Amino acid sequence: MLFFYYLIFIFFFTVILRPLSTLIHELGHGIPALLFTDKKVTLYLGSYGDPKESFKVTIGRIELFFNKKTFDWKIGLCVLEQEILSINKQIFIVLMGPLASLSLSLILTYLVFFSNINDNAKIILFFFNVSTYYDFFLNIIPNSKPIELHNGTSVYNDGKQILELIQFKNLPEEYNIGSKHYNNKEYDLAVLFFEKVLDKGYKKEVIYQILISAYLQIEDYDNASRVDDLYSSKFKKTYNSIDYINSGLIKSFSGNYDEAINDYNKAIEIEPNNSNALNNRGYTFNLMEDYENAIKDFEKAISLEENFAYALNNRGYAKIKLGLKEDGLADLEKSMTLDGMNSYCYLNLGVYHYDNKEYLKALKNFNKAKELNDKTYQLDYYLKKVKQKLGL
Repeated sequence: MLFFYYLIFIFFFTVILRPLSTLIHELGHGIPALLFTDKKVTLYLGSYGDPKESFKVTIGRIELFFNKKTFDWKIGLCVLEQEILSINKQIFIVLMGPLASLSLSLILTYLVFFSNINDNAKIILFFFNVSTYYDFFLNIIPNSKPIELHNGTSVYNDGKQILELIQFKNLPEEYNIGSKHYNNKEYDLAVLFFEKVLDKGYKKEVIYQILISAYLQIEDYDNASRVDDLYSSKFKKTYNSIDYINSGLIKSFSGNYDEAINDYNKAIEIEPNNSNALNNRGYTFNLMEDYENAIKDFEKAISLEENFAYALNNRGYAKIKLGLKEDGLADLEKSMTLDGMNSYCYLNLGVYHYDNKEYLKALKNFNKAKELNDKTYQLDYYLKKVKQKLGL
């Protein structure tokens, strides 16, 4: 009989108390993240970023993924879609996770030791209290051992992250101004302020990373390459997958395809399930006219992210060039329903009509791509070709 009660307790603790304790901790991160940003916030409860082995709950801008494997329960993970925030806001978001656990722990401590509730309830609350204190101390004490995430990347616990963020507190005001412009998608203004931060001698990894990203957003590949060279000379040994993706992207749009492939290979080696790295490598294979390998990358990217508009669009182009025109057109049409303002989709749709010798339709789509983004790679080349066909 005692063994039976023991099994019930283990089940209750594992299936109810631990998930509830984790939920409180991650909501401590998630709620201020919602307040400070206007984009999606994702909470992984019981896993380090595994959506496939979890069931999903969506409430407004917050997504919650609950690990189905209750006996393989990890702490959790909070992911912000909006990546650039002021240092103070980042510290607050990270700190609120442990503080949420501590606040609940103090309430439970009072109920267990100083309230008049019945003994059975106190036993349950006692073990719940143990769980919340565990979450607090495990996260607030800085730990230099990285936590490996589901996608192959790694992060540090909350305490270690807070210490690292405090080190950035001495960054000049230009960093915060640049961050605001970046978040508002005013990338041309953001680069001006991040350049000033570098000029003042604050040559930290995060400054190079944000500045490269901002230059890529405005498609200024010359300046992106210049900053990437400076960054590489100082921090190449600590490159992560995003660094290699950005470096590869610069080289892809500069015509250095083989070097770009090498960078994407390194990004995928670090993070095998990075759909952006796979899509960008496939895009570069497209530019190299290696459509079979391109499609392999797009297939994997889409398997990881079913509604990945860019990968669908790029796969459509590869299929069209291989003669699978109707299959390719279906990919382009699906991509356009997901992202109708993507100039590359109109470019590829124009290619479809061009290959079918429907030159007026091709011109119409190329002009639409030009209207959306006159820097669309290879667009001028195709515009020149179709105008020659039409005698314009």
